[in-house]
Amino acid sequence: MVYPNVSDPVSVPEGTPSGTLFVSVDKTYGKGLCDPQTGQRVSLMDCARGYWTVANLKAVHADECDWLMARQRGKIVGAWKIDKEKGWMVPSATPKATWPSDKPTDYPRKGCILLDTDDVAEKRFVGKEVRLGRCPNALRSYFYS
Repeated sequence: MVYPNVSDPVSVPEGTPSGTLFVSVDKTYGKGLCDPQTGQRVSLMDCARGYWTVANLKAVHADECDWLMARQRGKIVGAWKIDKEKGWMVPSATPKATWPSDKPTDYPRKGCILLDTDDVAEKRFVGKEVRLGRCPNALRSYFYS
């Protein structure tokens, strides 16, 4: 089953783990974005983990997700395990290493810690095409049984 329901075609790479949260990094990653506090370029991981609105996280059942994959222009550019022990936290509890000035206050938001891995099995998704249909929520979850 795909959540949310969309009428456009949906396709994910074969073997995508159940409970994967897909996030778009089209507006941030690769744009030369630098943190004004550090002057450092913002990393892909910090763009992907974001600080998502509580409403969007609830809509995609983020608490049930084990994986987060970043997509850019229809291709997966990063894949990580979500640190489920720490769960989803307010921005002040999980500051971004390369983007410490990112402290949104417009809506209640939460972020997670991503566990970096060198495992070839997880990196097999990078570069693969993904189509998630159209939906106003920037987060998409894919579930299958």
